[in-house]
Amino acid sequence: MNKAQIFLSVGALALIAILYQLPRVVVENDQLQEVAESAETHGLEIPKDVRARMLELRRLLEVEENVDKKTNFAHTLASYYLDYGVLDSAVSLGEEIQSWVPDPSELAMDIFFKAFERSQSQSEAREYSEKAKRIIEKLMDKDPSNLLLKNKLAMTLVTSENPMMGIATLREILTEDPNNRLAILNLGLLSIQSGQFDRAKERFEKLISLDQSDQEARLYLAVSMIEINEQSQARLLLEEILSSTDSIPAIKMMAQDYLKGL
Repeated sequence: MNKAQIFLSVGALALIAILYQLPRVVVENDQLQEVAESAETHGLEIPKDVRARMLELRRLLEVEENVDKKTNFAHTLASYYLDYGVLDSAVSLGEEIQSWVPDPSELAMDIFFKAFERSQSQSEAREYSEKAKRIIEKLMDKDPSNLLLKNKLAMTLVTSENPMMGIATLREILTEDPNNRLAILNLGLLSIQSGQFDRAKERFEKLISLDQSDQEARLYLAVSMIEINEQSQARLLLEEILSSTDSIPAIKMMAQDYLKGL
């Protein structure tokens, strides 16, 4: 996994095995079977019940008139598209949601932001992050103290023409909340991105000091150590991840891959 992939997996570790394999095309009702077949050729089977639920959600969207219900149906369907890497369709649903309501929609923002996180190209990431950023800024006008929104805003700024503004925003968060996990994690990942592995190591060590069960931080600490030639310590961390019952499968998969490379 290269540095760009590490950055773009922020908040989406559980889906890494899916996101870098599946096609990303706009999908309509009659194409859901195609998506399933394509996924299966990549070694991933979309469960029949998931396919059936996606079809039912599309049907409900076509007949529902209540905006709140329609919005929830669209968000749920978009979540399935995101889970299986069909980003264009998810984003289209986000745009529909925003067109149905007069105010900035948190559900639409959620779709755009997750599509941004899971994008495989910089141009796509910039496009989706800008969509998310426009809504986040409006939501923050109403709730400027919301640090979760501020974290998301910071990460969208990182892909903008002024990425240092995103870094500065993350640092502002830590001024307000020195133990804010998401801000520390994001700064650590950005340090890996920029080759500042000693700084990244400090960030992930901080996270582990706050929560010994944080396997995501343990994984990225191991990555940082590998880059500064602390392979023996990195090996121990990776082996801890593999032996832990707390680690999600995607984290174990990444740990196994790094361990093979040592």
